[in-house]
Amino acid sequence: MPKMIKHKQLGFTLVELVTVIILLGVVGTFSSRFISDNVILYQTSVNQNERLNDARFVLNRMSKELDSAIAFSVTTVPAVVGQTCIQFVPFTAAGQYLDSIAGEEDPIALIMDPASRASGSAATDKFNGQRISVLTTNANDFYITAENASDSIATIGSYVASGSQATLDLDEPLVRDSAVSRYFIAENKVQYCLLPSDDRVALLRSETALTNSVYPPSVLMADNLSTESSMLLTSASQFSNAILELNFGFLLRDGSEIKFEHQVVMTNVP
Repeated sequence: MPKMIKHKQLGFTLVELVTVIILLGVVGTFSSRFISDNVILYQTSVNQNERLNDARFVLNRMSKELDSAIAFSVTTVPAVVGQTCIQFVPFTAAGQYLDSIAGEEDPIALIMDPASRASGSAATDKFNGQRISVLTTNANDFYITAENASDSIATIGSYVASGSQATLDLDEPLVRDSAVSRYFIAENKVQYCLLPSDDRVALLRSETALTNSVYPPSVLMADNLSTESSMLLTSASQFSNAILELNFGFLLRDGSEIKFEHQVVMTNVP
C-alpha cells in the first residue's frame, strides 16, 4: 500500500489576528491625526500667504499714491459714525516756475517736469483743464469746485511745451509766490475709507476729478480687516510733513490676525 503523507495546515491564531487588528488601528489613528494636522497646517499657511499678499497689495498701492500726494492736500473727511476716511490730491506734474507769477495775467513759464520733458512736444495740451497749485496751505482749497474760489489754485487754460520749458495760460490769476518757485499740477482727488461691517472692517477706495463734488461708488480694496484697524493722520504744517500711520489687522479664517503697522510721509515742499 502506498505510504500516506500527512500535511500540516498552517494559519493564524485568533490572538495573532486580534493583535494585528489592534496594531493597524493604532497606526491608522496616528496616521490620520498626522495627516489631519498637516492638512490644517497647509490650509493655515495658504491663508496666511493670501493675507500677506493682500497686505502687500494694499500697503504698496497706498504708499505709491501717497508718495505723489501734495502734502497740504491730505486731510480727513467727515463721515458716518464709525467710518474713517482720508482724502488727498496726487500731482500729475511738479517742478519750478520762472520769475514771479503773483498777479500775472500773461502766460507763465515753467520748467517742465522730467516725465513731460521726456514726451517732448506730446506734452502740449496735456494738462489743459487741470489745476495748478502754488503755495496752497489750506487743505480745503484743494476740494473747492467753484472757479476762482482759491487764490493759490487756478485752472490751466492752455499748456504749450517747448524744449525743457512750457508756457501756460490760467483761467484766473494766482496771488502768491512760492519761496522756492514750486508748482504742482493735479487732476484728480482720491479717497480711502475704513467701513465697519459686523465683526470686521472693509477698506474702500474712490477717485474722481477735482471739479466733482461727489465721489463715485468705491472700489473694495480689502474686506477682511479687524475692527482695530485704523488710519491716523498728522496734517502738514509750515514746518512739518504730513504723516499717515496705517495700522491694519488682516483676519485669518481661524479668527486670528496678522498686524501691519506702516507709516507714510508726504514731504512738505513749499
